[in-house]
Amino acid sequence: MKLFCLYILIILSNFEIYGQVIKGQIVDSKTNEPIGYVSIGIINTQYGTISDDKGNFEFEFKKQELSSIVRISMIGYEQQKFSISDLLQRDNKIKLIATTYEINEFVIKPTKERIIGANTFDRTQGWSGWSGIKVRKGYEMGIKLDLGNKPIKIKSMHVLLQRQAFDTSIFRLHVREINDTLISNELLTENIIVAITNESGWAYIDLEKYNIVESGEIALTLEWLKIQGIEEKREMKINGKSEKAYLLFKNKKNQTGLYRWGTEANWIINKVKSPSMYLTIME
Repeated sequence: MKLFCLYILIILSNFEIYGQVIKGQIVDSKTNEPIGYVSIGIINTQYGTISDDKGNFEFEFKKQELSSIVRISMIGYEQQKFSISDLLQRDNKIKLIATTYEINEFVIKPTKERIIGANTFDRTQGWSGWSGIKVRKGYEMGIKLDLGNKPIKIKSMHVLLQRQAFDTSIFRLHVREINDTLISNELLTENIIVAITNESGWAYIDLEKYNIVESGEIALTLEWLKIQGIEEKREMKINGKSEKAYLLFKNKKNQTGLYRWGTEANWIINKVKSPSMYLTIME
C-alpha cells in the first residue's frame, strides 16, 4: 500500500496541468498591509503577473508540471518560492518579510556630467515594444551599459518613444549586475516607480533624488506594471494587425538590448540593437 501511494505521488508531482489559474494576495508580514506591484511567476516560463494596488494577483498557465516552482519577489523583501501544487491547494495570503540592507556610503564630488547609452535611433532598426494590456504585466525591456570602474551617480534616464496608445504607462526601474549574458542580482534597494505620459518622443525620468550610485556593467531595464487610459484614435497596425493598446520604443543599432517576456521568463540578449535609452550621469 505504501509503495502504491508513493507511486501515485510521483505521478502527480510530474503531472502536467492544462489551463489552471493561480491567484491570491500578497501582504507585509509585520503590518499585514497589501503590497502592490509584486512579481509572481513560474520560473523559466512566460507565465506570471504583477499584483495590483491591493496586493491581489491572478494568472493562468498551461501545460506545467505540479512540481514547477513559482517565485514571488519584490525589491525590498525576501523572495519566496512555492510549487504549483502548493499554491493550488491553499488560501494564498502570502506574507513577505522586509529585507534590511547594509548600504555602503560613497562620497562623490561631481566635476562633470555626461551621457551613456543609446541617445539616438536608427530608422532601419524599427522599434521594440508590445501590445495588449493584462497579459503584458511584468514584461521588461532595456539596455546593457558600462558605467566604468569608478562609482558614478545616476542623474536621469531618457527613453525614446515611437508611439504609445496609453495616456500613462507605469514602470518599475531595475538596475542589475550583468556579466556578458548573465543577468543576476538586483542592485536597487527600493522600488522606483516611474510614469511615462508622452505619446511619442523622448521621455525624461528624474532619478537624482534616489541617490543611485553604481559602477561597472549593468542591466538597465523598465518593467511594465500597468496603464491608465487608452486613446483609441491612436490605433495603428503592428505586424499587419490593427492594435488599440500598445507601447513602442525606437531602436538603436550597435547596442546590446535586453528583453524578458514575463516576470520569470528567460532573458533574451540582442547584441545587434537595443531600445533607444540612455542615462545622464555625474562623475
